[in-house]
Amino acid sequence: MRILAVLSAWLVALAAQAGAHAASSILSPDELKAALASPSVTVIDIRPPADYLQGHIPGALSAPYGSWRGPANSPGTLPPLDKLTTQVRKLGLTPERHAVVVSSGADVTDFGAAARVYWTLKYLGLTQLSILNGGVQAWQQAQQPLSQNAPALPVPSRYEPRLNTAIKATQADVLAGTQGGDTRLIDARPKNFFEGLVKAPTASVPGTIQGAKNVPHSVWFAPGSTQIVSAAEARAIAAREFPDAGGDNIAFCNTGHWAATDWFALSELAGLPHVRMYPESLADWTNADQALPMDNAPGRASQISEKLKKLFGNS
Repeated sequence: MRILAVLSAWLVALAAQAGAHAASSILSPDELKAALASPSVTVIDIRPPADYLQGHIPGALSAPYGSWRGPANSPGTLPPLDKLTTQVRKLGLTPERHAVVVSSGADVTDFGAAARVYWTLKYLGLTQLSILNGGVQAWQQAQQPLSQNAPALPVPSRYEPRLNTAIKATQADVLAGTQGGDTRLIDARPKNFFEGLVKAPTASVPGTIQGAKNVPHSVWFAPGSTQIVSAAEARAIAAREFPDAGGDNIAFCNTGHWAATDWFALSELAGLPHVRMYPESLADWTNADQALPMDNAPGRASQISEKLKKLFGNS
């Protein structure tokens, strides 16, 4: 019994130690500066290569956003697993390394790029993950230095992804959600997209998925700010938007970019359980072989009229 008690205490202490070193999902520039002192931190700069070369956080590795995305007709589709595995290994990532995703911070839409890469890494089974809140813009505003020096490339890892399917929703999952039950479908797009007034080029028809609630990605930012709200503020927003918290939550948008912000805010900041993202989103839903249920979609005559207007001009 004595041995079991000692073993139990050791396991509890070990778990507490692991929790104490768990990465925060969002970092301020000052927090990132402090974290850079650790050799186990990898900063991933997802801006275009030209921007990276002009100046990046010292030691940051370049992995442009496009390399994490799918084809032009459906950018939200995950690249093949072997390609993502090669990318992660090239960055030297392992479960023990703390990966910090950095975007430009230019606007609230840009945050979705960082959130999407964070989500992809988590889907691949990595958990020590953070986003630099406000990106390079916030880093510079905090008067932190940029470097044009090429960092030493890491030793490639041998990481084998263990897919975290609990955070990914498929078309079939979303279809089931339109048929009632306790699944909440969350449209992260601006209101005019949700109402069917405009559509993305990747969608075949305007409107939203049947039964969806509109929670635009911009609600997670203070007016005029490109930095996402705190965890406490995210919890307050989530409680306001979803008074009946519970059940499953599936975020979507046009191509799984804005939806990544809603997923991040609800899952990683507000701490809601059972939050998934439909990565292909409406680019997949509206181009399915058979028409899938939509709300706010114009009638057939209206769609033909709009096509004729585009063909012959708006005269």
